[in-house]
Amino acid sequence: SGFGIGLQASANMADEIADSAIAMGLGADEGANLFGILMSMGSMTQGQAENLAESAYQLARANDVAPQAVMKDIAANADFFAKHMKDGGKNVLEAAVQAKKLGLNLSTIEGIAGGLLDFQSSLNAEIEASLMLGRDINLQKARELALDNDLTGMMDEVLKQTGGEAEFNKLNRLEREAIAKAIG
Repeated sequence: SGFGIGLQASANMADEIADSAIAMGLGADEGANLFGILMSMGSMTQGQAENLAESAYQLARANDVAPQAVMKDIAANADFFAKHMKDGGKNVLEAAVQAKKLGLNLSTIEGIAGGLLDFQSSLNAEIEASLMLGRDINLQKARELALDNDLTGMMDEVLKQTGGEAEFNKLNRLEREAIAKAIG
């Protein structure tokens, strides 16, 4: 019967997703979450979702980031994916890799994007940080990128404006807090 064929196809699909999840170091629930997010929110077929997840996995490896951690971060942040995805969700997958590279996660990236888009508070904090540091900090480009859901570009711009990790490590506590407040 058609019902029996549908059940078999569904079982095969579940097995394939489970196999892919295990290969990426995810548990069954995390794998189901990840592929569910990609297939439902990204409007992808199972094959497209597997290809996109595999490309994110490989991007993480190429950036010396633990791929399993990236995949788990994505699987745990369906709301973030839904809110920020564009072009089939590739931007979110790239942002997840970049976040892990910086020792962050998607929740932190969400906080930064939200902080930048709270324009009045962000502008005031930006001016305070500029005065405290004695140099101009301009987060306008980062705000534009956040508004366009270019999360990787947003983080690159934030790093550029804050002077990067080495510069940040040279700052005293009050200067760090001023920058943290400016970037949300």
